[in-house]
Amino acid sequence: MRQPFARTALLVAFSLLWLSCNRQTSALAQIQQQRSGDYVVSLLSDTGVVKQHSNKLTLEIRNAASNQLANVNNVQVQATMRMPGAGPMFGKLSSVRQVSPGRYDFDAEFSMAGQWSFLLTFDPNGRVQFNLNAQ
Repeated sequence: MRQPFARTALLVAFSLLWLSCNRQTSALAQIQQQRSGDYVVSLLSDTGVVKQHSNKLTLEIRNAASNQLANVNNVQVQATMRMPGAGPMFGKLSSVRQVSPGRYDFDAEFSMAGQWSFLLTFDPNGRVQFNLNAQ
């Protein structure tokens, strides 16, 4: 009698885990999209905007010809804000984490609202600059 209950509990646990993982990726909205060589890069968030303070952001990199998610290497992001009469202000960014082929998550903290420049680089030879307004 205990084996069917254990199997059912295990099945329910795996189902909930699968749903929570898939809910995260399907609920994202595009902030901006640009092409870099053979790739199309999209910046995504749960709201479709960049906010002052904390943000959870996702990069999606696809092959431009096939629209398939592309596995690239050495993904790096830098965020800066121009400051008149001074050097640029840097946004606080976490390391980029690959969560699945072609999909990369990172956290971003912006101390000020306004125009921020995101520079994304990746191998092979990828470079994209997003100009974003943190609200």
